[in-house]
Order: sequence, then C-alpha cells, then structure tokens
Amino acid sequence: MRLSLLDWGIISGYMLLSLLVGVYLTRRASSSLSEFFLSGRNLPWWLAGTSMVATTFASDTPLYVTGLVRGYGIYENWQWWCFIMSGMLSVFFFARLWRRVGVLTDVELIQMRYSGKSASVLRGFKAVYFSCIIHTIIKTQVILAMAKILDVTVGWGKWESIIVSSVVTLAYSALSGYWGVVTTDLFQFVIAMIGAVALAFVSVDKAGGLAVMKARLSQETLSFFPPVNGEFLSTAFMAFLGYVGLSWWSKYSSDGGGVIVQRISSCRNEKEGLIATFYFNIANYALRTWPWVLAALASIVIYPALKDHEAVYPKMVVEMLPTGLRGLMIASFFAAFMSTLSTYLNLSSAYFVNDFYRPFIKKDAGDKHYIAVSRLMTVVLSALTAYVTYYVTSIIGVFKFLIAFGSGTGLVYIIRWFWWRVNAWSEISAMLASTVMTVIAYTVLKSVPYYGKLGLIISVSTLVWVSVTVLTKPVEKEKLIEFVKRARPGGPGWRSIRRLIHDAPEGESLSGAFVEWTYGCLFLIGLTIGVGKMLLGFYLSGYIWLLLSLVTGWLMKKRMHKWKW
Repeated sequence: MRLSLLDWGIISGYMLLSLLVGVYLTRRASSSLSEFFLSGRNLPWWLAGTSMVATTFASDTPLYVTGLVRGYGIYENWQWWCFIMSGMLSVFFFARLWRRVGVLTDVELIQMRYSGKSASVLRGFKAVYFSCIIHTIIKTQVILAMAKILDVTVGWGKWESIIVSSVVTLAYSALSGYWGVVTTDLFQFVIAMIGAVALAFVSVDKAGGLAVMKARLSQETLSFFPPVNGEFLSTAFMAFLGYVGLSWWSKYSSDGGGVIVQRISSCRNEKEGLIATFYFNIANYALRTWPWVLAALASIVIYPALKDHEAVYPKMVVEMLPTGLRGLMIASFFAAFMSTLSTYLNLSSAYFVNDFYRPFIKKDAGDKHYIAVSRLMTVVLSALTAYVTYYVTSIIGVFKFLIAFGSGTGLVYIIRWFWWRVNAWSEISAMLASTVMTVIAYTVLKSVPYYGKLGLIISVSTLVWVSVTVLTKPVEKEKLIEFVKRARPGGPGWRSIRRLIHDAPEGESLSGAFVEWTYGCLFLIGLTIGVGKMLLGFYLSGYIWLLLSLVTGWLMKKRMHKWKW
C-alpha cells in the first residue's frame, strides 16, 4: 500500500464532505426542475465562473498536459490554448444572447430558433447525441485518467478504479443536481489547485531548481511556439496552424457549449453571465496552465526514460510527496475528477429529460416526475460511461478524436445567431456530414496527419450544410420575428426580419464585438504566455507579453465601460 493511514483519512474526509453537501442540498434541488438543473437562475458570477473552471479542470487535465510537454514541448499546449479564441467569442458575442433566451440547455434553443418537424427531430436527436455519445466520450476521458492515477498511486485495477472513483460523484449529483455540482465545485477547485501548485514546487526542487532544470532541457521543449528548424512547413508548425486556424471555431461548442451555457443561464442576469465567462477564461488559461507545465518539465529531468507520459504525473505524487501532502494530492485528483464528472452527469440528464423525454415521451408530468427520471438517467448514463471507459487506453487520443468528431458543426452554430436563413436542416446536415467524414478520416485515411483530417472534415461539412441551407425552405417569418424580439441578435443578417417588426430591438454591433474580441484574445494570450515566461525566468520576453496584455486589457475595458445593459 503506497498511502498511509493519514493519507487515506484526508481522502476519506474529502469524499464524505462532498457526499454530505449533496445530501444537504437534496431538498432544495428537488423543489423544481429549474432548481435541479439551474439553481433557480440565481447564481452570482463568481460561483458560476468558478464552476466553469472546476468543470474544465478534470483529473485527466494534468496528465494530458504532461503528455503534451513530455512528448513535444510547451508549444503543443496550443492544442487547447487555441480555445482562448472561442472562449472570447463566448464572452463578447454569445454570453448575453444565451442569458436573454433563457434556455435550460443549449439544445432547447433549437425550437426557439427553428420551426416545424425538422426542429423537433433535431432537438430530440441532439439530446440523445450529446447525452449518450459526446458526453460519454468526455466522461470516458475523465474516468480513464482517474483509473490511471489510482493504478499508479494505490495499485487498483481498471474496474475497481472506475467503480470507486464514480460512486460518490454519482450519489451527490443524482441527489442534489446542479446545486450539488456548483457548491462542491467551489471547494473542489481550491483543493485541486493547491495540489497542483504543491507538486510543481516539489518536482522543480527535485529536478535541481529552475536554472538546473532549464539547462537540461532542449530549446524545443521550452519553446512556446512550434520550432521551424529550417523547414517552415514542418509537421509541428502545420499542426499549430490547424489548432489556431481551425479547431477553435469548428468545434461543436463554438458558441459556448452546454457546460458554459448552463452556467450562464444560471446567473442572475446578463452582466453576471458575461463576467462569469470572462473570469473563467482568465483562470482556465493564464492561471491553471503553469503548475502542470512546470511539473511536466521537471518530470523530463527526473524520469527521462519513462514511455507512458500520461502516467508520469501520478508517479511523481507517489514518489515525491510526503505523507499527508500525498493524501491531499490524491484528494485533489478526486476533486478535479468529481467536479467534471458531476457536471456532465447533470447536464447529460438535463439533455435527455428536458430535450427528449419531456417534449416527446411524457409532456404533461409534474416536476417531481421529471426530477425522478433525471436521477434515473444519471445512473444509466454513468453505467454506459463505465462500460466504454474499460476499452479506452489513451487520454490524448480521446481528446484529439473528440475535437475532430465535433468539427464541421461549429460554424453553423455561430452563423445561426447572425443569419436568419440558417434552418434546422443546416444543423442536421452539418452533424451528419461531420460524423461520416470523421469515420472516414479515422478508418480509411489513417495515414493523413491530424491537421489534414481536421481540414477535410471541416471543408466537406461546411460545403454540405451551406448547400442544404440554400436549397431548403427557410424558417417561418413568425418564428424568426419571435426570436429577434427575444434574443436581440446583432448584425446585418437579421435586417430583413427587423423590417417586419415595429420598433425592432437593435442588437450589439458585430463590428464592435469583433474589436472587443480581438482585444480580449490578445489580452489573454499575452497574459498566459507572459506569466509562463516570467515563471521560467525569460524575463525580457515575459515583460513584453505582459505589456501586450496590459495595453489590450485597458483598451478592452475602455470599450466595455460604454456598454448599455
């Protein structure tokens, strides 16, 4: 046994606390469907934003980052840093729109935006598609990481790890719904960050200190951008272009995604929803990145020969941390794991019940019935995820497949907010084309580089959905008028619909939002890289990046100060 009695006491205490929170909030969550899935739409921005951060910080994340840094270098983090740009899209283009429409899930938007049987079919299909397929892939990635951690730290087998790591999360998320998720997210995030920072300090010290560690690492490993090495269009550089040029806007969550939308919808008002999303992006990229990267760099010096890069991180926990701190670190893994898994269990059941069961199976039941079905589906979907997880082996492989699998749909999710002509068939065709092309890319075109697969999936999917949009019947004018009055979308794409409305509400200027988005991207990229450069001792370049962040942040704030809420 690698853990002491004190370590087990810390872990058990954390698990018990999480369960007690769930039990305590059960009655409140059971009062209505809105309470069970949105906390009564009354969350402050800091709690909603922290829940966003905690959810995207899973037990797989430090393992995934360690694999990227050890296998390639710091620059390969652009595989997920590229989503800074879609994060800023959520802040400046979509946060206010989502809060205005007042959905319970992002899938519910379909029947607000479109009309007819095609809208009903699309809503039902997406409910099942997200709850049973996409979210199963995401939860599989998270549980696989926890299984690897428990294999290294306590020697458990895969089935043991899957069951034990899931049971408490399943219990409190089924009992207390979204209230339990966001409340536990708060202290789970704190515990997870304390553990990550502690391991970073200890591992860098074990590697001989920052100066010694840097001297023993290659320039390529320490590079924040892919090295050219005399070949401009190298594989690494082309992959980087694929990430920053394609991934962020083509993914299925390009206009926010279910997790972010759920938290925006649960905020008190538009302003708090936007601030929560902005705070999330800062914490997600500029703050969380660097404890993991520092530990990963140290691991290259300490364990240069280990081949399973994803297993190195928990190995450092076992071999480097003292008693007590080791237990806290394992508890932090559980915290990161549970915050993500509980969110996706809750949101998956929300999709199934709100967007499939209630509209199409049993329309007129009371909230108590729907909450009971939600709890049942939480258990069923958890069992499905456990089964799939047993047959998956690579965290990075799952992540890259997920990006490709959802590619081709992102653009239509963006455009539907700003062009009246988009209809339900646009989304249906994009999803089908994306799925078919992903299967072809990963079975027939195995030798094609990842960025090539991504480009092919996006190109074919876009061609298909644009063609279908032009060739199919548009949404009824009455439905479009109702949507404009409710959401107040901006841009010239709604001009013809606004002409049909007396005293039509004007949306935000798209050109203005684009300027703010640009400032926001530069601000956050400058802050993320600047913090990393300073931590690694590259002070001159660090100051330059931080100066870029300071200037663009000031310009962004100056523009936002003029907004009317």
